[in-house]
Amino acid sequence: MVWARVVDMDADLDARPDPHETLTRFADAIATRDWDGLAALLAADFAARLVHTGETFDRDGFVAFNRDYPGPWTFALEDVVASGSTGVLRARVSAEPVTYYVASFATLDESGSIVDLTEVWTDAVATDGGRPHPHHGLDYVEIGVADLASAQTFYAAAFGWEFNAYGPAYAGIRAPSGRGEVGGLTPGRPAAPGGPLVLLFSDDLDASVAAVSAAGGTVTEGPYDFPGGRRFHFTDPSGTELGVWSTS
Repeated sequence: MVWARVVDMDADLDARPDPHETLTRFADAIATRDWDGLAALLAADFAARLVHTGETFDRDGFVAFNRDYPGPWTFALEDVVASGSTGVLRARVSAEPVTYYVASFATLDESGSIVDLTEVWTDAVATDGGRPHPHHGLDYVEIGVADLASAQTFYAAAFGWEFNAYGPAYAGIRAPSGRGEVGGLTPGRPAAPGGPLVLLFSDDLDASVAAVSAAGGTVTEGPYDFPGGRRFHFTDPSGTELGVWSTS
């Protein structure tokens, strides 16, 4: 009797749909925009969660989310790892001029339908490997300084900025992600009052106040409360005014 039960269990396992095949079909349905085929792979009580946005979807909502995603895009499966009732697929979503990478963690029910899905998407990466450049978006900020070397020392000490050196007349400010640049320091444009105010974001505003002062900057306003959180203004050693804000 014991042997018979073992044989029956093996037969049940053999009869269960292969999760690797199911996830491959899932990716193919999205890539080919086969929305009926995608829906057929999802259980009636299917639930999906996007970690990067916090959004949740039922079966119809998830199909609609993919079907109605704006703009031209392509979905390319890169890898699937699956065993038993769980699996994960890794894919690349290209929507020129940017690319996203997504990992989808799936749980299948006894019938082989996907019943639970958690997706994690990366930040956008430009096609050339740098950061994306949205049309007419704020893209690059140049800060006029009196002395390039001392300005680099100040911003590195106060905010941990890193730079790309372009000789004695310019230093590019590297993006926090390491992909591309977000601005530059230039001694060719001395500080002048009344220009646009650049605001930086801080996870710890009080620590940023202390870091600015310790690095040789001068706090000129605040910290004070405003509808979005708290902020302060400061001038760097060249006299250029910037601000820093935080949500709390």
